[in-house]
Amino acid sequence: MEQQRAERLQKITAVLSAAVALGLGVIFYNHAAWKDWPLLLSLAAVFLYLQTIVVRIGERSDFSLATASVLPLVYLCGPTPSMVVSALAGVADGLVHKKEWLRVVFNASQLPISAFFSAVVYGWLQNYLGSRGLPGVLAMVGGALVYIFVNISLVARMVSIWRGAPWWEQIKLLLSRSLRSSLSSVLIGLVFTLFVRAYGFWGVVGFGVLLINLSGMLRDAVEVTCERARRKELEEELVIDGMTGAFNFRFLNKWLNEPSDGAVTVLFFDIDDFAAFNNEYGHVEGDRVLKMFVETITRSVRPQDKVVRYGGDEFVVILEDIGAEGGARVAERIMANLKAVKETSWGKPITVSVGIACKPGHTTDKHQLLLFSDQAMYAAKAAGKNTLRVWSHECAQAAAAKEDPR
Repeated sequence: MEQQRAERLQKITAVLSAAVALGLGVIFYNHAAWKDWPLLLSLAAVFLYLQTIVVRIGERSDFSLATASVLPLVYLCGPTPSMVVSALAGVADGLVHKKEWLRVVFNASQLPISAFFSAVVYGWLQNYLGSRGLPGVLAMVGGALVYIFVNISLVARMVSIWRGAPWWEQIKLLLSRSLRSSLSSVLIGLVFTLFVRAYGFWGVVGFGVLLINLSGMLRDAVEVTCERARRKELEEELVIDGMTGAFNFRFLNKWLNEPSDGAVTVLFFDIDDFAAFNNEYGHVEGDRVLKMFVETITRSVRPQDKVVRYGGDEFVVILEDIGAEGGARVAERIMANLKAVKETSWGKPITVSVGIACKPGHTTDKHQLLLFSDQAMYAAKAAGKNTLRVWSHECAQAAAAKEDPR
């Protein structure tokens, strides 16, 4: 019901916008503005083309150089021509991007209304301040800001109807998202206008070609950036454990085979009596424990440290540029934070056994480093669990004795 009401209000708003745009165009029709038709047609061609090129930046932000190209139309040709060309641009944009008729009607109305108020304010400021030098530039800035505000206000109105949110809140939201790009468009539009004033038709050709090429380069750059981001996300998905969000064994294997000369400490964690926990509370609760443990580790270490799910209930933490003593302090902090977790549905607290080994203190080989931290973890288990051990030869002997079938 609410959705139907919102759609009905949007249709009414679009039709009213079209009626307002048409009424303003008829009432303020200016015969004299069509005299310099070569300039008008060249500016219109640039604006129409740029209106169809929209660069998507992020999920909620669009950027187009069309605003920069419509400002010379407003300043040099007046309200009537700029409104007509803006209406055509709205239709062209809808056809190229295959938008539904409601959006086409609204865009073909919204753009002319913005151009009209911009031209009126510019004309008033020009009469009040002057048309040359700094006063003339200030008049153009005023007209451009009005264009942007009216444009955003009309778009915000449609969005507010659809979302059922206050109009002013949507205006502030859209302004915050597009303020930088809008100011950039204003600056480019001012330079474009001054360039056309100086060189006439050939100024439009020269600067228009520049804007078209710039728009294409911007679109290509954004596409490349998006492609790299998608590729990075894909690569991360391959090395991320789907359940816990920690890195997986694929990541660990890659890290083990990468050459590194820096100091590094590895913490090897094993959750105590986890098999018994699963038998008593079920695997769903066991999965909750694993997620909780990764969250506890993550908030206990630095952003650059790596948390890896080695397998099952075993986890590895890679601490770059930290020695054995620093690794022990980090392990103690993780264990203390784990102890502070209160879960009433579990009969007893979750504890871990931790093994610690460092490079180059214990070895210079990463594979051996991981092995030593695993041996130290077994020594912690043998010492009664819920404790930590730094690797030593005694840890290796204890691990060897555990693996000896005799």
